[in-house]
Amino acid sequence: MAVLAAACEAAPEVPASTAQDAGLEPSLPTGTPPFGRVVVPVQAPEIQDSTVFLMDFNFDERIWYQDLPGRLNEVSGLAFTPDGRLFAHDDERARVHEIDPATAEVGKRFDLGEDSVRGDFEGLAIVNDRFFLITSAGLLYEFREGADRDNMSFRLSDTNLADRCEVEGLDYDSELDALLVACKTVAPERGVVVVHRLPMEPGATPLPDLTIHRADLEPWGINRSFAPSGVAVTPLGTVLIISGRDDALIEVDRDGRVVAAVDLRGGRHPQSEGLAIGPDGTIYISDERNGKAPRLTAYGIGDPETAEGSSP
Repeated sequence: MAVLAAACEAAPEVPASTAQDAGLEPSLPTGTPPFGRVVVPVQAPEIQDSTVFLMDFNFDERIWYQDLPGRLNEVSGLAFTPDGRLFAHDDERARVHEIDPATAEVGKRFDLGEDSVRGDFEGLAIVNDRFFLITSAGLLYEFREGADRDNMSFRLSDTNLADRCEVEGLDYDSELDALLVACKTVAPERGVVVVHRLPMEPGATPLPDLTIHRADLEPWGINRSFAPSGVAVTPLGTVLIISGRDDALIEVDRDGRVVAAVDLRGGRHPQSEGLAIGPDGTIYISDERNGKAPRLTAYGIGDPETAEGSSP
């Protein structure tokens, strides 16, 4: 695995003018778990509540949800700045939007390159004042926040993951000082879900991949076909991985052991692509348009607020 920092160090700066290119089940019976319930199977009694971020969340009800405007039909990754502002990006072009995390109102937007670089963008991460977008082929764009309708210069690097990973998710792990790159599929297929860890520091020793054995998903009621579409590091240091294809959310520790799982079926998430955790611990999930309007949904601990969006 190429070390991210080394690749970025060598990559040239590309100017904008030339850039074209509390629902809890204490045990899990045989069969499918109830929708929206955080489950811990009886086979894992050693898991401690204090080490599981999802344990006290209520996925039966949303804090709120709101349809997004048509310009975010292809909304994909989500990420928060250190000061608590939420950003999202398009799937088909390098365009970043700011979204109010309290109301889902969409504010400013800015692009990479004069003509907004085109590509299959699948993840957004923010590290202090540095923004990162990644494509499904592992091309990584680094840039700074822009003002409304700015065209930003960027630095482009290749993670060299294209032959091994169809990328579909990006986040930053501050404890490891590394970007987490979730793979929707891996080649060759070896019965594991893979999240690559790319160190930020130049010359840093490559980090081992985070791997989750597909066979270990079944006791949690999660299908072996689980294919990541978003990833987020929790305040406890565990990792959340969402699968839009399988309508499921799992939490794993740093060794890849599953510590919680949620079945998200029921029509709320037609195509979940983005996942982020707010400063107060609220979980945000974005859905692309797939028979319904694009949407942002918030989940929290305890009883939800009564006010929700207008869509079913």
